Amino acid sequence: MPKTRSVAILIDTSTSWGIRLIKGINKYAHQTGDWLIHVEPRGRYEKLHLPAGWNGDGIIARINRKALADEIVASGLPAVNVSWYPFAGPRVGRCTVDERQTGRMAAEYFLANGFQQFAYCGPLDRPGYVDQLAEAFSQAISAASFTCHQFKPPGGDQQTLAWNVHLASLVRWLNELPKPTALLTWSAARGRQVIEACHYAGLRVPDDVAVLGGEYDDLMAEISNPSQSTVDQPAEQVGFAAAEMLAKMMSGRKPPAQPVLFPPSRIDVRHSTDILSIDDDLVRDALKLIREEAPLGLYVSDVVRRLAVARRTLEQRFVKTIGRTPAAEIRRVRLEQAKKLLIESDRSIADIAKTTGFGQQDLFSRTFRRCVGLPPSEFRRQHHSGLWLSKDNRRT
Repeated sequence: MPKTRSVAILIDTSTSWGIRLIKGINKYAHQTGDWLIHVEPRGRYEKLHLPAGWNGDGIIARINRKALADEIVASGLPAVNVSWYPFAGPRVGRCTVDERQTGRMAAEYFLANGFQQFAYCGPLDRPGYVDQLAEAFSQAISAASFTCHQFKPPGGDQQTLAWNVHLASLVRWLNELPKPTALLTWSAARGRQVIEACHYAGLRVPDDVAVLGGEYDDLMAEISNPSQSTVDQPAEQVGFAAAEMLAKMMSGRKPPAQPVLFPPSRIDVRHSTDILSIDDDLVRDALKLIREEAPLGLYVSDVVRRLAVARRTLEQRFVKTIGRTPAAEIRRVRLEQAKKLLIESDRSIADIAKTTGFGQQDLFSRTFRRCVGLPPSEFRRQHHSGLWLSKDNRRT
């Protein structure tokens, strides 16, 4: 009979990201059958510590400060870090969502909606943290020949500074931004604060400022007014993979030399970004038509006929305005709908191919692999929390 392993989980239980991470860890623990998990209810900004008097075998932690990293390293126990903070270096394994891919996905989403003015609002004071989300977002915006404005918070201890001081600085900054602006925030919690500041600044969301949260949190997204779009991330898969990594380390293997990074899943579009910032009426009308009907089998010839425009004219104005052809936009919309169905449903791939306008499964699979980088079945395995953890699809 294998030895029972005692594992401490130092992850907040107050966010969707934290809860889903723990669910993924728990699913791995249930599959192995020999783990005892020690976890306590914790808030996002609590300073977590190893439990006093706890004697265990391994640790999975959201290490967001150096003091916690030092404490974990001093324990000598195998440990895996699931945060964006690279504290502790190679002494601790690391498994998380790819921060840079998240920034690029956000930029591509805003650019696809025709925005030409961009901004980023990062986290509150984070000593020792290099914001790669901001770097990747800004670089993608610069590559498209645009500028990204970044919020600089007021001085002082960010964790103790009064909210009205933060709010006033956000209001001033938001009023100074060119309009309309596509604004990425570090997290959904930060996005909710920005949306609140827009209210006090008299700015309309999404008409004046379209707000997208970079770190998924369903509660923060839902209670924002209007509801907030976020970058959805495979948190349960990250938790499962982190547990798998820890199990190997507890069996004597060294931490991986490089972090294991998972791509974000998709943009979960809600009201805070539900707008097309397109000056060209023809392109805007065509985009609306494509986004409503592309999964129903719409083709470029249908768009040309419905809008009574020459195909060459439509293609030229599309490329000039959003940098791609109508056919490429139809394909992109179909693929986004397919991703949604692969993640959220158990429908067959053949059925999804028909439902999203591709028709034949072979065509869908070839197109999906060419554009996404992996076949639909593998994408589902990576991002569908029910299927990829099933017994027949267990990670190896």
